[in-house]
Formats: sequence, C-alpha cells, structure tokens
Amino acid sequence: MKKVILLSLMMLLGLPFAAYAAPVGGPPVQGLTIGFGQDFIVDREFKPTPVVLPVARGTIGTGGCDIRHMYRTMLQVGYGLFDFLEVYVKLGGAGFKFRTDIEDTFGSPVGDAVIHTKMGFAYGGGVKAAYEFKDGPAKGLLIGADLQYLRHRQRYHAMLLDDVGPDSSSGHVTFQEWQIGPFVGYRIMNFLPYVGMKYSNVWLQFSGGGENNKFKADDHFGGFVGLTYDIIPRKLMLNVEGRFIDETGINCNLIFKFK
Repeated sequence: MKKVILLSLMMLLGLPFAAYAAPVGGPPVQGLTIGFGQDFIVDREFKPTPVVLPVARGTIGTGGCDIRHMYRTMLQVGYGLFDFLEVYVKLGGAGFKFRTDIEDTFGSPVGDAVIHTKMGFAYGGGVKAAYEFKDGPAKGLLIGADLQYLRHRQRYHAMLLDDVGPDSSSGHVTFQEWQIGPFVGYRIMNFLPYVGMKYSNVWLQFSGGGENNKFKADDHFGGFVGLTYDIIPRKLMLNVEGRFIDETGINCNLIFKFK
C-alpha cells in the first residue's frame, strides 16, 4: 500500500506544472534551519484594470494581463518551536516580466505593453504547523497548514506599442502576496510526498509619471504538490514543489538543520 501511495504522488510530480505562489516547502522541522531556494514562475493571470501604467498618451484601457517568467532566489531561516510548529523569515531577490493587452475605450484591441523589471529586494515570513501520526493504522500520515506573506519592490521599464506608435515609461512596481495552504503528506522511509490546496491574494502596483495603477490576481484558489527527501536524515533535506490551477511555477529548496 505504501508503495502505491508513493508511486501515485511521484506521478503527480511528473505532470506539467501550472502553478504560481510562494512555496510551502514541506513540513515543519524542530530547531534552527537554513534553506536556499530557487523559484521559477511561468505564468499568473491578473484582472483587467482601467489603466495599465503611466504613458505619455494618458489613460488606456486593458484587456488580458499576466506575469511571465518570474525568478525568485530566497534564503529562508526557520526555527521550529516544536516538532509540529515552525516560524520562518525569507530574504532574497526577485525579477519578472509583465504583459498586458491594450484596448481603446470601446474595448477594441489596439496593441500591447510589455514591462521588464530589474532584480529587487524580496522579503517575507510565515508560520507552519503539522501533525504526524507516529503509530497506529495512520502511522506516517501528516496533516498541516502554512500561512505566509511575501513582498518585493523594484524598478521597471515598459514598452508600449499601439495604433498611435511606440512609447515607453519607467517607474517602480510593488508585488505583494499572502496565502494560506493546508496540506496532507505520507512519510515513507526518507521520502515525504505531500499535496495541498491554497488560497492566495496577489496584487501589483505600478507607480511612475504621477499615476498609481493596481492589478489584482484573477484566480485565488490553487493546488500544490511536493516531495521532501532526507539526503542526510535530520541534517540535510531536498524539497521540490510545484503549484497549479491559479498559476504556473516550480520551486527547489535545499534545507540544512542545525543540531
């Protein structure tokens, strides 16, 4: 039975990922831990807004818009108060590309805008709790949840192309996200595969040229699937996680636990 469960979850990990949001990163670990992670987000859609960004020709309506190709490199320092409860902080850098369709006041497409950002300082934190059954018929089963917040701010440069001609602008963009995600896992020797659902709220705010334009995420509910492997039991762990439904991304994290 254990082999069937492990094989099923490993097959889920092999599916094409369609996800995006801050990674959960596996269950809590008691004591001090340091993790180094790389996050790659392929796509996340945002709701259209009456303005896209400050440009010389003024306010412009928008159609579909989304984040593409976000990279985040994060250092995570956590402390497990108990073997079922951990608090952590994240520090690092992030950069991404944002694209939106441009429409006129009648809703007809007239062009698009592509925004490139520089790497900016990223930070966040959260709390993670989980309970693992140690004996009985449910031995190895783990049930938990993660709550976290993430923010980064950086400069951007936008290129606009519509029926009037090319234009450009620059300024700052702030990315903020918070999420809560319950999950369930099953420990099999040195492997801990897990799956979960999450609710997240993400928004972008562009400022420059005297205007402030805000975009909110189109979808809030998503899923994630991950696998934690004890390279050196109780010392060194590798975590891989994908997130889907509301966005598209994958995260790899190497975690070291101090005595």
